[in-house]
Amino acid sequence: MRSMTKAGKKATIRDVARLAGVSYGTVSRYLNGSAHVSPAAAERIAQAIQDARYTPNQAARSLAQQRTQTIALVIQVESNETLIQSSVARAMIGANQTIGDAGYQMVTLIANTDASTSRIAQLVNSDFADGYMLFSLSEDDVLADAFLTTDRPVVISEVSNRSDLPFPAVDFANEDGQRDITRHLIEAGRTRLAYVCGPGYSPTATNRFKGFREAMGERFDERLVYFSDDWEMTNGEMATADFQPMLDDLDGIVCANDDIAFGVINQLNRFGYRVPEDIAVTGFDDSPIAVLSRPKITTVRQDSQLHGRAMAELVLSMMHGAQVEPDYVRLLPTTIVDRQSA
Repeated sequence: MRSMTKAGKKATIRDVARLAGVSYGTVSRYLNGSAHVSPAAAERIAQAIQDARYTPNQAARSLAQQRTQTIALVIQVESNETLIQSSVARAMIGANQTIGDAGYQMVTLIANTDASTSRIAQLVNSDFADGYMLFSLSEDDVLADAFLTTDRPVVISEVSNRSDLPFPAVDFANEDGQRDITRHLIEAGRTRLAYVCGPGYSPTATNRFKGFREAMGERFDERLVYFSDDWEMTNGEMATADFQPMLDDLDGIVCANDDIAFGVINQLNRFGYRVPEDIAVTGFDDSPIAVLSRPKITTVRQDSQLHGRAMAELVLSMMHGAQVEPDYVRLLPTTIVDRQSA
């Protein structure tokens, strides 16, 4: 391959396309960071750019690509209470800082009703933002489907069980974390354990439940599982009330998050049970409520600010041309925080 541009004449996209033997549109998609360019074509284009000494005109590219200099964080919630959970707030802080440092503006879109979901889907179809971070996305919702048709980079916050969602993910090792804290209880002699699961629409809830079930092995009893509607403490209270006929036979309750654990502890106290003397309780997230509880909650710590930063870094790298496989998953570590409730 040799340069086809004359001395003093600046190379254009068309020059790159001729050198690489591809169409103008294929080069444009490559420069825009689209995933719809084959590895072979991408390699030829990269070589052609080097041979032609092609330098993109950033101002022209911004106009041609309708760049907005914005990245959208889309948060889907079943309850507005979810928005004030510390894990969400800290993820937003981490993502916003990283995106701002890169010269972009983060905009937050909240899908909490059918109408808002429909409006956000319309924005996505109009290429509203240069990239998207999808936080707490329901797997059975029309909103997830809206992102299947966009050419803009998309990163999701949870490992999806939907094989048709071709988006890289940044998540916590939720299954490992819940398995580890359940084993922590078992090794301490607490073997008669119940579980309060998160909402069924959440992949995080599903993965944490898998970890509990794996740790319990043959001890697992489906009758000792309560499936919550959301992540709020009222679900912990309702679960404990549901378990009331069996509480004398239990010595531990493992919860899908700290808010649920807080509710469990409150209800156990009302029923006259001591935590952890009678029944141990564990949470997940290491949110501020874990240290406000009495007793303080033994939990699984996850760095939610790191979660937001990592999602932002990944979507920025994709916007700048990094080739990321659709099934790429980065799992962030979790650790047990041993406090007073277990």
